[in-house]
Amino acid sequence: MYQFGEIIGQETVVRYLQASLRTGSFSHACILSGEPGSGKKMIAMTAAAALLCEDLQVTPDGRCEPCGQCLSCLQIRSGSHPDVQVLEREKPGSIGVGEIRRIRSEMQILPYRSAHKIAVIPDAHLMTVQAQNALLKTLEEPPAYAVLLLLTEGTETFLPTVLSRCITLKLRPVPENAVRELLIGRGVDQERAAICARFSGGSVGKALQLAQNEGSAARRDSAVQLLRRIEKADTASVIGLVSELVAADGATEFLDLLDTWYRDVLVCKTTGSADRLIFTGEIQYIKEAADTLSYGTLQRISSVRAAAGRRLKARVNTELVLELLLLQIRQACRRDRRAGT
Repeated sequence: MYQFGEIIGQETVVRYLQASLRTGSFSHACILSGEPGSGKKMIAMTAAAALLCEDLQVTPDGRCEPCGQCLSCLQIRSGSHPDVQVLEREKPGSIGVGEIRRIRSEMQILPYRSAHKIAVIPDAHLMTVQAQNALLKTLEEPPAYAVLLLLTEGTETFLPTVLSRCITLKLRPVPENAVRELLIGRGVDQERAAICARFSGGSVGKALQLAQNEGSAARRDSAVQLLRRIEKADTASVIGLVSELVAADGATEFLDLLDTWYRDVLVCKTTGSADRLIFTGEIQYIKEAADTLSYGTLQRISSVRAAAGRRLKARVNTELVLELLLLQIRQACRRDRRAGT
């Protein structure tokens, strides 16, 4: 069911949309801009449901919600509403003038059973210049019943003439604790929820994907097994983990995990407490590392990790970058272990 109450972390956008619905001033063209997984499509479809709902619910404090029970709400939920058009791309990397002309033609036809006709354009940043110019004709002289919802990862590729005729709503990264609570509410255990929320970068979609991806969980377990006793890891174990990560295109995921692991070590070392750890199931190993590793070594680990990130962005061989990173961390940890014995 599409409900504004189910959208987390986008209160400003939701308040604006609900006020527009309540006052009947919903824009004929709206850009929803946010990172992948930020909830753009859910917000767009909830707004569509509210615009077409036959029994829109308005609370005393001014919040609006689609009823979820009328024929329009049921059709939107099933993806079969005749007055909602969702653009489907012909090519994976662009939206051409042909797709936009088809949307324009559909929008010229009167609504079948509603006061509005809605077009949703996912990945609108992929529109070619020609496609945007074709869309301008509808933006400049929209039918009174038409609403265009453009979903995009950013507005940099839009023509100024397109931007000037749309309302732009920027979606923000969802706070980590809100993502974690959402996952826990959906039955994910607390440690896994905390880790997925940390790795999500504020994207609810990415967090849900991570939580449901058993391959990702298995790779996390392999990485944690190595980090627990990295000073004792043999080179074959390092190479094996790196091969697993490279095969699954998991380098970025691993760097996020590495950041979180040594963040926990630093928090434990600084505070002497395990209350704020992300890896709550690894307290024994986190405490042991906090007791053994010096602040200088933790700084060294942070530096080599940052260097690895820069090398990956520069497209240096991923396998070599990760192997060097882990061997450098192993050497730094071994040095402190020897010093402590």
